[in-house]
Parts: sequence; structure tokens; C-alpha cells
Amino acid sequence: MAMKKNTQTTDVDVGDIEEQVAAPVFDLPELPPPVLTALQPAPTWMPSELPDPVDPFSYSDIKNVVRMPNGFQCSVKFDAWDDYRIFLACADDVEAHGRAIHAECKSGKRGPTPDYLPTHAELLDAAQARIARELRRANSEVTKYQDRVDVDEASDVDVAQVKAWKKYRVNLNRIPEQAHFPHPIVWPVAPDDVSTALVSA
Repeated sequence: MAMKKNTQTTDVDVGDIEEQVAAPVFDLPELPPPVLTALQPAPTWMPSELPDPVDPFSYSDIKNVVRMPNGFQCSVKFDAWDDYRIFLACADDVEAHGRAIHAECKSGKRGPTPDYLPTHAELLDAAQARIARELRRANSEVTKYQDRVDVDEASDVDVAQVKAWKKYRVNLNRIPEQAHFPHPIVWPVAPDDVSTALVSA
């Protein structure tokens, strides 16, 4: 069965459509031309006045001063800490507070300053450390000159140096046999120290 298509026609004016398409959607207002001005500096922020920083090494008291070989050992009450701190003040300290504490200790303002007397154990440790250090040096020198002797390339000076360094090594090993070791120690003179003394004389 054939269906009949229902179509409706309307009267549309083509000219009206063209006018609507051609017309602008909105009108822009007329603006004045831009005015160029000089650049304004950015606003600067001025911080409020800050308090002076606290010196962490300012101190109020020094006590228990003892003269050491390399400076003054003392107890210092630094303002940054609640209790006293053990401090070694040296004359050539890189910090100003260290030099100031040293000068104050040296002036005697803190009372009499006793000299530090090392204990027997400290003297023994220091003596043994020095003996071991000198023995290492002597062994190195003996090896250097002995090698020349062993391969028949030694001069008379080389032979004398071997003997001198071996004698020095023997004397180092005899140091603990000294009567009052380690308190007063008679140290042997190294061969190179003798040579230096002869050259400078």
C-alpha cells in the first residue's frame, strides 16, 4: 500500500535570511588609542628590623684552668649551653673566642694556673708511640742503603749509612731498658739529624 508523504511548505523570504547572516552579532565600542607610559619600578619590600643574632660562643665564666703543652685546658660557661664545657684554648686559634679565652687564661685573671703533669700511663704511651715511629723510619732507611750493599752498588757513604741507621735502631730498642723509663728519656740522635747539624754548622 503506498504511503503519501505529507509535506508542508512555509513562505520564507530568502532576503531576510541573507540580511541576518550578513549582520554582525554585536557591535564593538570605539576605544581610544593606547597611551604608552614609562615602566614603573617594581615595589620594594622592606623587611622589619631584625634583632642582632646571638653569638653562640659568647661566654660568662672560665674555671679549672690548667697549662698544657699546646695551650690552656679549662672549663668554659658558654651562654649557648646550660653547663660548662671543656675547652682547649690556643694562642693561634682560628676563632676569635679561642684566642680571647687563651689571653684571659694567660693573664692570670682566673687565678693561679698549674702546669699539667701527665700520668705514668700517658708518658708510657707517648714514649712507645715515638719509639715505634722512629723504628719505622730507621727500617726504611736501612732497607734503602742495604739494598745498594747487597747488589754491590754501594758507595762508602752508603755503607756508613747502613751502619749508622742500624746502630740507631739498636739504640731505639734499648730505650725501655733505661733506669727511669718512661719519665726522663735519653733519646738517640738519628743519622740524618747528625748530618743536618753538620751541614748547618
